[in-house]
Amino acid sequence: MNFKIRENPGQEGRRTLVREREEYFRLMDQGLTSVEACERIGINRRTGKRWRNGRAVSGRFKAVKPVRPSLAPTGPSRYLREPDRIHIADRLREKASIRTIAAELGRSCRRTSERATPRTDESAPFLMR
Repeated sequence: MNFKIRENPGQEGRRTLVREREEYFRLMDQGLTSVEACERIGINRRTGKRWRNGRAVSGRFKAVKPVRPSLAPTGPSRYLREPDRIHIADRLREKASIRTIAAELGRSCRRTSERATPRTDESAPFLMR
């Protein structure tokens, strides 16, 4: 670990804690809790929370965005994403079975079939909910 806690953080005055912030997020990526990461680095828990979540407008303070934007989840979700819904609609137009579509998406038949409802409109035979 190359990071070293500053001896006297008050000496440097008001400056951005660039090294501390990088180390905080590195520790968070390793699986430490926010409190543990803050204690190891020597920052206040509120500072870690502000870096992680940002800050809303409050009194004299302006809004601050989170330091690292949250990434969209990449793993499986209980909800279908837009590309999956489009794939289901396209395959249903091609008259593919629900079981085939579910196998292609790696989903259950029930999850796949409940997203497709027959419609009477000729231009869109299936409407995705």
